Amino acid sequence: MITKLLQTSGKPSIFQEGTSQLWTDDYISRQLLASHLDPMSDGASRRPEVIDSTVHWIDHYLCRQDNAKEILDLGCGPGLYAQRLAKLGYSVTDIDFSKLSIEYAKRQATRGKFEISYLNENYILYDYPNPYDIILMIYCDFGVIDELSRDTLLTKIYATLKPGGSFVFDVFRPQKYLDHKETKTWSMANGGFWRPGPYLSLDSSYWYEDSGVQLDQYIIVDESSRFEVYNIWDKTYTRDEISSILLKYGFVDLEFYNNFSGNLYTEDNDTLCVLARKK
Repeated sequence: MITKLLQTSGKPSIFQEGTSQLWTDDYISRQLLASHLDPMSDGASRRPEVIDSTVHWIDHYLCRQDNAKEILDLGCGPGLYAQRLAKLGYSVTDIDFSKLSIEYAKRQATRGKFEISYLNENYILYDYPNPYDIILMIYCDFGVIDELSRDTLLTKIYATLKPGGSFVFDVFRPQKYLDHKETKTWSMANGGFWRPGPYLSLDSSYWYEDSGVQLDQYIIVDESSRFEVYNIWDKTYTRDEISSILLKYGFVDLEFYNNFSGNLYTEDNDTLCVLARKK
């Protein structure tokens, strides 16, 4: 096992898959859902006051300006944005890969009597049957997908938008990792985020400067000596790079902001929010 661990713990190629995914692991997905719902944490979802600010901007700037009614939210988690948008009268469809998050969101929609369509699907593989005025991708989900998946998704998003519709998403910029140092650490826990029982965690952080890609890798070894590798990728984008990609797929009238609350664009911010319209 030691030899295999040594081989596995080397720096992987960009967007190399791990042996398992957080979102489909029953135990870990419960920890992720708890993080989504923690109002004091920005770990999985942004804090309630930031979500409120984002929904206010979507409502007042995007929807009212364009008379938009149909909204699609990709990577929606437990539906924190959808519930707020539905309260404002918008027709919302949410897609997420986590079965647990979608089940929670459906229960909340039933309790609140919200007519929200929740789909437990992979938004890259899913074939979208209906057109939308606005498609959202919030909290830098765009950066976790590889180039081939990104291009597939952009093709589908453009085809799914109504004429004049908007795709709005945010990404991290390279300066977020400006002072990044590659690290390797290990820790032990008697139950925690990764496993309900004792485990060893080998954590590595890598920066691929030429590609603007960052990786947090976690190798988790449990009591049975079984181990799983979780690779969490983040592709950063400059304004020029993302503009070139979007224009190639036919998007026009690009607008740039510091965040999903519509704050004015500045050069020194870690995040970049992009609004791209279909012709």
